[in-house]
Amino acid sequence: MNKGLILLCCLLLISASLMTSGLTRALIDLGAFSGLLWIVFRRQNSMPD
Repeated sequence: MNKGLILLCCLLLISASLMTSGLTRALIDLGAFSGLLWIVFRRQNSMPD
């Protein structure tokens, strides 16, 4: 489930980034990066020790 979510998130944000330019593109890229970090850290915190 998480791998599919990460892949879908990447595909959507890459396509949105390709269709825009300038400040909008930078904000989309920043949102993509922070979203992926959030998914990764949330997944690491939910793993049992």
